[in-house]
Amino acid sequence: MIGKALYSTPAALALGVLAALLLPAGAPYVAWLGEIFLSLLKVLILPLILVSIYAALAGGADLKRLGSRTLGFYLATSAAAATVGTLLGWAFSRGVAPGLLALAQVSPQDAAFSVDALVANFVPKNVFASLADGNILHIVVIAIFAALAARGLSASQRGTLQDGAEAANALLMRMLSLLLLAAPVGIAALVYASLADMDWRAVLELRPFVWAVALAALVHAGLFLPTLLWLGSRRAPLRFLSQVRAAPATALATASSAATYPVSKRVLEANAGVSPGTTSFTLPLGATLNMDGSALYQSILLIFIAQLAGAEVNLAQAVLIVLLTMASSAGTAGIPGGGIAMMAFMLDLLGLPQTYLALYLVVDRFFDYPITALNVWGDLIVAAVVDARNEQPQGARPQ
Repeated sequence: MIGKALYSTPAALALGVLAALLLPAGAPYVAWLGEIFLSLLKVLILPLILVSIYAALAGGADLKRLGSRTLGFYLATSAAAATVGTLLGWAFSRGVAPGLLALAQVSPQDAAFSVDALVANFVPKNVFASLADGNILHIVVIAIFAALAARGLSASQRGTLQDGAEAANALLMRMLSLLLLAAPVGIAALVYASLADMDWRAVLELRPFVWAVALAALVHAGLFLPTLLWLGSRRAPLRFLSQVRAAPATALATASSAATYPVSKRVLEANAGVSPGTTSFTLPLGATLNMDGSALYQSILLIFIAQLAGAEVNLAQAVLIVLLTMASSAGTAGIPGGGIAMMAFMLDLLGLPQTYLALYLVVDRFFDYPITALNVWGDLIVAAVVDARNEQPQGARPQ
């Protein structure tokens, strides 16, 4: 029992943090272990998403009901996160003096937001290019299209494809189970390498910003989402967290919602009893569209940037920030340049200097990890709630 507790994801996180603080010079010697683990995890993502969505939808899932509920809950959680972030960002930024930081100019010329880039992120042009580029949203669209088309085939053809997809899904899940045996080693190495050269002083220069993000994340992750889980599925939040804890811990170590997808799918199905049909549809969408943590974090950052620039944020601008961060949290994932592209776009709309992109670069490396864990926590809860809603006509499953 003691050995199992020591060789676990939480223990690996703690070991990585301690090693980074006490022996930062040793990080380059073990970083390769984390890179191997992350690379193997990413190998499973696209094929697992492709076959699991196809198997779920081609097999008779109610796409209209499942899709509307999933998108509805994702919209609600993102709106709540952006609203909490905007309110707490406004409250905590009041004591920050304009011009507190001397920020260098950052050119966003290679990361400028465009509508064309956003459309390209949603609509695939070449299936092989989408697979090579690792564009998850393209794979989701292709899998849904293929599943819908399969419904028009003969019963024998549809059955052959369904059996093949389910067999491939079972094989990939077995590969994931074997890979996760090495998860503590890979996670400890990833955390060690990520934090060893972290510039903590640069982050702590904006202590009010740190506290605002921490409190907003606590409110959203510890109050709003557990309340949604209880009301929507009647699951006990602490028990649910215990069942799925490997997923947010992996997100905390990798800073990637997409890389965490295989782990999220496994713990939801194996430990929390969520149906494969639900996880196969909700989790891939969540990895690209549901970014509670990003919406919360970006709204606070915009408020602080406005304060540092000496700009007053009125009610109309606050509402605009909520709407912008909801949109950006969904659109950031696949746009070249990622978060900096969307942040540059939002600064322009709010009339704030592009110079303040430097602040984003300073703090994003630190906050990317816990914010990704919050994104995944939101995905897990929405999957559980959608699953419970879909089963309600037949009676809720006790947990």
